[in-house]
Amino acid sequence: MTDKRLIFLISLLLVTFSPLLAQRIGGGLMVGANISTMNISGNDSTRFRPDFTGGVRIALIPERSIFGAEIDVLYSRQGTSSKKWVGESNTTLRYLEKSHYITMPLLLNIYLRKWKEEDEDESKIPRLRIGPQIGFCIGGNEVKEVKGKRKQQFITPWEKGSFNRIDYGVTAAISYWFIEVRYTFGMANVFKEGEKSTNHVISVTWSDIW
Repeated sequence: MTDKRLIFLISLLLVTFSPLLAQRIGGGLMVGANISTMNISGNDSTRFRPDFTGGVRIALIPERSIFGAEIDVLYSRQGTSSKKWVGESNTTLRYLEKSHYITMPLLLNIYLRKWKEEDEDESKIPRLRIGPQIGFCIGGNEVKEVKGKRKQQFITPWEKGSFNRIDYGVTAAISYWFIEVRYTFGMANVFKEGEKSTNHVISVTWSDIW
């Protein structure tokens, strides 16, 4: 992690906690879909691929403030796919990378109006969320698709030349009712070797709060 990136993430942490006047703790489940890709230097053939995310959230919920906070613990299936191309003997080929993470975003919640007495939960209040995220890679799959048939090999982050164990970045989201659209901008190299590679993930989730 470069000094500038470290300073940036520490600043986000300070911004997250300094304005909080939260008065109660809540929690809930999150489940939804990821649409992810990787930005790989020198490679313009990466494409988004869909997958799954789900986990729990623990929130500090305000009663007299527009600021709150939360930390999520999510299982996130990510990765990327390549566009199809024709190889030798007119064979159609495509490669996919599947990566499995436990992610922990720490988010400042900004409610776009103050809570009212009749508000039973946050679902009727539009809200923004932003903050740093750290992820822990627990494995992945390399998939080669030949003429529509897939062959895959599981790889672990402990293998030489595979995934880095730690990922980090910045997350921003907008939420209303029980639906949230979230974007995570990765800042760490996904792979231990090779060109610079970063994760980019869009997720659409349902979540409750109690």
